[in-house]
Amino acid sequence: MSKPSDIYSKFYDKYFYLGLFLGLLIILGTTIYTRNFISGILFACIPTTCLILFCFFKFPQSLLMILFIVNYIIMGISRYVPSIPGGMVIDALLAFILFILFFRTVFFSVDYWKRFNNPLTYISLFWLIYCIMEILNPYTTIELWMTSVRGLGFYLFLFIVVTTALFKRYKDLKKVLLLWGILTIFAVLKAIIQKFIGFDSAENHWLYVEDGARTHVIYSGIRYFSFFTDAANFGCSMALSMVVFSISALYIKSKKVKVFFFIVAILAGYGMLISGTRTVLAILFVGYATFILISKLEKVIIGGTFLILSLFIFLNFTNIGQSNADIRRMRTAFHGAEDASFNVRIENQKKMREFMPNHPFGIGIGKAKHTDSNDHMYGLATDSSLIYVWIETGIVGLILFISIFLFVLARGIYDILFRIKNKELKGIMSALIAGLSGILIASYGNEVLQQFPTGPILYMCMAFIMMGRYFDKEIENKEAENNKLSSKNEYTSI
Repeated sequence: MSKPSDIYSKFYDKYFYLGLFLGLLIILGTTIYTRNFISGILFACIPTTCLILFCFFKFPQSLLMILFIVNYIIMGISRYVPSIPGGMVIDALLAFILFILFFRTVFFSVDYWKRFNNPLTYISLFWLIYCIMEILNPYTTIELWMTSVRGLGFYLFLFIVVTTALFKRYKDLKKVLLLWGILTIFAVLKAIIQKFIGFDSAENHWLYVEDGARTHVIYSGIRYFSFFTDAANFGCSMALSMVVFSISALYIKSKKVKVFFFIVAILAGYGMLISGTRTVLAILFVGYATFILISKLEKVIIGGTFLILSLFIFLNFTNIGQSNADIRRMRTAFHGAEDASFNVRIENQKKMREFMPNHPFGIGIGKAKHTDSNDHMYGLATDSSLIYVWIETGIVGLILFISIFLFVLARGIYDILFRIKNKELKGIMSALIAGLSGILIASYGNEVLQQFPTGPILYMCMAFIMMGRYFDKEIENKEAENNKLSSKNEYTSI
C-alpha cells in the first residue's frame, strides 16, 4: 500500500511537468499573438506561480526557511520601501504555512502534530488565550489591541507551532543554524559599510528626518544599526549570535562548519561592539555563565570563569582602550548611576509602580504606546520587553510570560544534564539555552522580544530546545542502524 507522501509525490510530479509544459505554450502563444514579449512573460507568470505554489506544498520546510529569511530582513526592506507592512508580510507567510499544514493533513494524511503534545505548546497557547482575553480590558480599544496582539501573543505561539511541525529532524536544526549564520554575516557587513563608507539616503532619512539621530548619533559616537530597526535591536541580535555560534563551534563535528561558526561569532562580536548597545553585556555575561554552569566540564568551567572575570575587570576596573568610542560606551554599563538615560528609566518605572498595583491585568494590549494626556502612561516610555509586557498585561501577564521562558530553560537544562547523550547535540542545545537566558535578562534593558528578527528567532530556538530529546533519540536510532548495517556487511564479507 502506498504511503500518503508517495501519493502526494506522484501527484506533484505529474502536475509539475504538465504545468511547466503549459507555461511554455502560454509564453510562446501569447508572444506570437500579441507580438509583445512583456505580455507573454506576464501571462507566463500564472503557471509559474502555480508551479512555485506546488513546490511549497510539496516542500513546506522551504517556505519556513523563507519565512526565517524574511523575518531577518523585513524591517530593513521596510526602511527602503515604507509602503511594505513588515508585520503583514510575516502574517501572510505564517497563514500560508498553516494552510499548507492543514491541507496536507486533511487531504494526504500527513501527520505534523505528533510533537504538539508537550507543555510548551499548551503554555504558549494559554498565553495566546490570555492575550486574546485582553480585548475585554476596558482601558484599551479593539483597534489598539489589534495593532499589538500579533507580536505579543500570536507570534510566540505560531512560531513554536510551525517550527515543531516542520523542523522535526536534527538536520533541520543544523540547516537553520547555517542560514542564521549567513544572515548574521550579511547584517554585520551592512553595519561595516555604514561605519566605513557611510549611510545611504534611506538611512539618512531615518536618522535626520525621522529623528533616529537623537539616539544613534550621540556624544560618545555613532551607533550602527545595519538593516535592523535600531542599534539596540541589532546589538542584542549580534550578541545572541555570538553566544550561540561560539558555543556551537566548540561541539560541531564538521571542521568546515566549525570554522564557519567561529567566523560568524567573531563578526557578530564586532557588530555587537559597533552597535554601542550596553545591554549586550548582559547577554554575554549571563549567556556564557549559563553555559559554564551546565557544561560540567572542568576545563570549560575554569577557562570560562577566567574569561568572564577578565572581561569584567577589563571593563569595570581599567581604562585600557578608553580612546575607543565603542569600548568607552560599553564601560558606562557598569556606571548606571552616572548615565542620564538609565536614570530616566528608573524614574519612569517609579511612576509606573504608583498606578500598576491597581491594574493587575495591565492597561490593555496596544495602550502603552498610544496614550493621550489623560492616561497614566502619558509621557512614559516602556523601553524594555518585560516592562512592556508588565504594563500592557499586568503582573498576571508578566508572571505567565516569564514562566514560559523559565520552563523552557529548566526543561532544556534537565535534558542536557540527564537525557541527551550525543555530545554535538548537547553542545548546540547548550548554546541555544545560553542565548535564551541572556536575551531574557537583556529584555529588561531593551525591547527586543517584540521586534523582528530577534523575537521570532528566539521562539524558534525555544521549540528546538523542547525537541532536543527527540533529536537525541533520532541520532541514537541512526547510529544503531549504521552499526547494524556495518556488522551485517562485515559478516557478509567473511
